[in-house]
Amino acid sequence: MPTSGTKSLEMMIGGLLQATQDMQRDITEIRRDIRDSDARAALSYEQSEQRAAASRAKMYQKTDELVERVSATESAVSKLNADMTSVKEVTAEVTRWKLMGLGALGVTGMAAAALASIVTAYWEDIWRVLRGG
Repeated sequence: MPTSGTKSLEMMIGGLLQATQDMQRDITEIRRDIRDSDARAALSYEQSEQRAAASRAKMYQKTDELVERVSATESAVSKLNADMTSVKEVTAEVTRWKLMGLGALGVTGMAAAALASIVTAYWEDIWRVLRGG
């Protein structure tokens, strides 16, 4: 027959066993929570990496577009500089004429004088051609 000391000991052992089982269940739940947390962190990391990769791809695309635009602008400026060189030459010549006192009327007069001297120099040949002989 069990005595009260034995009953008390059995109750203590039973309580310890129950506490041990509770601890094992808690440890298992903690391990499961850690595993789930790790899985969520890994998924979040992968999603973050994907978003970062997409963002970098967009940035590279925009950079490429910017490089193309700058290249086109450089080409246009180069052509404009070449055009401006010829414009500057003409402007310098007209400025020189004005400094010499020649305006549009003076330049036209010089051209007319040149044409008149050519006609005068070759008048006999021109007249012969016009008469048909």
